[in-house]
This record gives sequence, structure tokens and C-alpha cells, in this order.
Amino acid sequence: MCQDFQVDIYFQQKWEDSRLRHNNTRRFLIKDPKLFSQIWHPDIYFANARTSSFHEVTQPNFLVWIYPNGTIWYDCRISLTVLCMQRLARYPLDSQKCDMRILSYIRMPDMKMGMIDKTTRMDEYATGIWSCAIATFHGHRELTHHILQSYIPTALIVFVSWFSFWLDVEAVPGRVSLSITTLLTLATQSSAARMSLPQASDVKAIDIWMGTCMTFVFLAMIEFTIVNYCTRRKNRRRRKKSVKGLSDQVHELVSQYKEKKNQLLQRNGTSCYEVAMLPADPESQEKIDRKQIRELNQAPPLYIKRNLLPTSKRKALEERISRVEENRKFAQAIDRNSRIYFPLTFGVFNILYWGYYLKFATDEY
Repeated sequence: MCQDFQVDIYFQQKWEDSRLRHNNTRRFLIKDPKLFSQIWHPDIYFANARTSSFHEVTQPNFLVWIYPNGTIWYDCRISLTVLCMQRLARYPLDSQKCDMRILSYIRMPDMKMGMIDKTTRMDEYATGIWSCAIATFHGHRELTHHILQSYIPTALIVFVSWFSFWLDVEAVPGRVSLSITTLLTLATQSSAARMSLPQASDVKAIDIWMGTCMTFVFLAMIEFTIVNYCTRRKNRRRRKKSVKGLSDQVHELVSQYKEKKNQLLQRNGTSCYEVAMLPADPESQEKIDRKQIRELNQAPPLYIKRNLLPTSKRKALEERISRVEENRKFAQAIDRNSRIYFPLTFGVFNILYWGYYLKFATDEY
């Protein structure tokens, strides 16, 4: 988008020159550019035009009528690129007012522009006060294009980012991929929308929309971070544990195994005999420990899980399972609330956004 507009106009002038009076009862036409160049005509120019050109295909597009009383009517076709400093605070919901300023080099304030009746004013320059005719063009921007190219795609990206609220709290790769993908896609969409705009310091309506959509996507990623933290949080009460060596832990495990094994055999009505042998050297004791550990590993899983655990460890395991389940329920509650509050907040934002820019905001010219 450039700060100018292009027009193709039929520029008409009318003036009187007593030297061109004639006795004919009818006007006559001049189409020769060389002949017209020998006739005096106002030195009119477009003050805020970047470029301008006459049309000469297939013949020079102009005509001159000379009336019997010396009145001259001049009509030509001109293409102009006119400067227009736009105010983009409401873009793309804005309307613009652009002026095309028409001045003369040689006429003073008493000059009267008969064919241009929109606006006239006096401008003061270093060479004096000059009259200026202003043709004002009002334009309203077509909103359908921007709705289809900017608003609907970005809103759909925001909706897609909310799909993570329906994924399982343990689906970390899926939720991370969805959040990052939607955030990057929205950033690309926002960058593409800004590339078509001129550099301006105004905070535009499209900037507020893109910024809000990106905020919602980013908040969805933050929500996942909070949910993931809640599922993994631990009890802050830290118990002091005695540090034991590897050999002490092995002996403790073996003794627990012997105790549970004897209890199980006595419950089944059989006797259990354990022969205590004092090893002659540490190597013999290590062999015995290894044999008992192999026997422990070959025991049934249910027996290992239920019967070999002492009461304290079984209680700690149950507390841990209970805490994990509680954390999971809390995280799922956050997801359920997000499914309601995120769409509700986005809907409120849309009501405020469209209501303000379509009903209350006005363009400042």
C-alpha cells in the first residue's frame, strides 16, 4: 500500500480571450496540438501529483472549442498519481479523504476556477498569495478482502490452538507441536499483513487484532505449561532420609525377602528352615547375597509388589499414587475451565472490537 492514489480524469477548462472572437454563428473545433500551443491558455498544474501524463493513443486526447464571443472550452484526458497521506489508525476498517490540489503559476487571488466548484482557498507562498482549487475524493475501503484474507484465517488459527484443551494432559508432544505450530503460523500471517502497509506510527486496527490473536495463542501455550507443571508437582514436605551404602541396601532387601518368605510359607502350613552359615571370607558372603537376589528376581510379580514391600514403603507408594491422581484431576479441571473461558473471552473481544471500530471510531481527516 502506497501513500498515493491514481486517477484518470477528463480535465476541462473555460476562459475568455477577446482576441479570438470571430463572426461565425457557430463554434469551431481545434484538434491540432501545434495550433493549440499558439493560443494562450492558463498555466494549470497539480500541486500534489507525483506523476502525470496526457493520453495520446491513438490521437492526442484533447479538444478545443472556440465560440464567437471569444470563449474557449478546453477538454483533455490526464492520468495522475496523486499524493495522499492516509491515516491508518482504523485500518482496514477506515475511510480516507484525499485532496487533489490544482494551482496556477500566473493567476493571482482574483482568479476564478469556474469548472471546479468543490473547494477553493488561498495559499500563501514566498512569491505571494495564490488561489488553489481542491477536488476532494472520499474513499471507503473494501472490507470483504481483508475479512477473507486476514480476519477469518487468524481467527481459525486461534480456534485450532484451543484443540490442545481436549488432548490428554500426558500428550506432551502433541500439545507442544500444536501450540508452536499455531504460534508460528500466526506470526507469519501477521508479518504478511504488515508488509502491504506503509511505514506509519499509528496503531492500526489490524495490529490490535493480530496482537490479540497472538496473545490468545500464547496464553494457550502458557496454559499447557501450567497443566504440565501441575501433573508433575511434588509434595513440598521433604522427609529426611538416611543415606545408606549399597551393601546395606542389599542386606536390607534380602532380610525383607526372608521375612516375607517365612510368613508366606507359615501361612500355607509348611515350615521354613533357614541355615545360617558364617562365611569364611567376604567373597563367600557376596556369592550368597547374589544367589538370594536372583531368587528374589525370579519371584512372582504380585508377590514382589504386594508382599515384599514393608508397611512404610507401601504407604509412601500409596501416597504417591494418590498425589499423582490428585494432580491429574487438578490439571484436567484447568483444561475444562479453559475450554469455556478462552472462547468466551475471545467472543467478548470480538464484540468490543467490531462494535468500537464499526460504530464509534471515526476517521480523523
